[in-house]
Amino acid sequence: MKTKLATPLLLASAVAAILFQSETVSQSGGGARDPGLRFGPADAGGPLADLTDNERRFFEHGKEDFEEAEDVGDGVGPRMNLDGCGGCHSQPATGGSSPAVNPQVAFAGKDGGTDRVPSFITPRGPVREARFIRNPDGSPDGGVHALFTITGREGADGCNLRQPDFERELARNNVIFRIPTPVFGAGLIEQVEDAAILANQAAFASAKANLGISGRVNRNGNDGTITRFGWKAQNQTLLLFSGEAYNVEMGITNELFQSERDQ
Repeated sequence: MKTKLATPLLLASAVAAILFQSETVSQSGGGARDPGLRFGPADAGGPLADLTDNERRFFEHGKEDFEEAEDVGDGVGPRMNLDGCGGCHSQPATGGSSPAVNPQVAFAGKDGGTDRVPSFITPRGPVREARFIRNPDGSPDGGVHALFTITGREGADGCNLRQPDFERELARNNVIFRIPTPVFGAGLIEQVEDAAILANQAAFASAKANLGISGRVNRNGNDGTITRFGWKAQNQTLLLFSGEAYNVEMGITNELFQSERDQ
């Protein structure tokens, strides 16, 4: 099977598409308040206002790659949850969360695919990623079990992979779900220094203790630096995060994640 060895520019471009401005929060009486439902164009998804011309071009290139749907010839598979970043992250604008119509339903049969749509994936429901709680032997699992395969799809001749038996695992109460989180402003989060995060954690310690507020930072097991991205904040940088997403969500190998999801 052909795989796609994504270049650092390709991955960095996908990262650039994550540098979206966040939606504003209304201020009233010195505090923040939820403005409620909004109408009209989304106040999110665009580049920061003060980018240089070169940075803006890089943003547009990354946004285009973020929205692009890949196919088997581009290296998608052999197991995946969808064929592009923008399919999952598009509400209220590119970089957001699940769209109003779940693209995973149509993707199951795209390009001749023979996959069945799991019962927890519905046209008007959220995009979902499935994890199993335990392995068959009872040991902890927790890993992502991709919903779809390239079996039957154009360019995947001879592939006969099967989907996991999600209905059986549902009956065993062994499935947990994740939905896409918005990535607006994630590039700004990467720029916050570790020292600033630790200083914020230590600030107002007595007041936090009285309110029952506590926590700890996640750290890289190799170098001890603070990690920020991923469902378990397991990645330090967006470059690493995007490489992992290419591999886990679309099954595309790259310089950072070089092994197929299913070998």
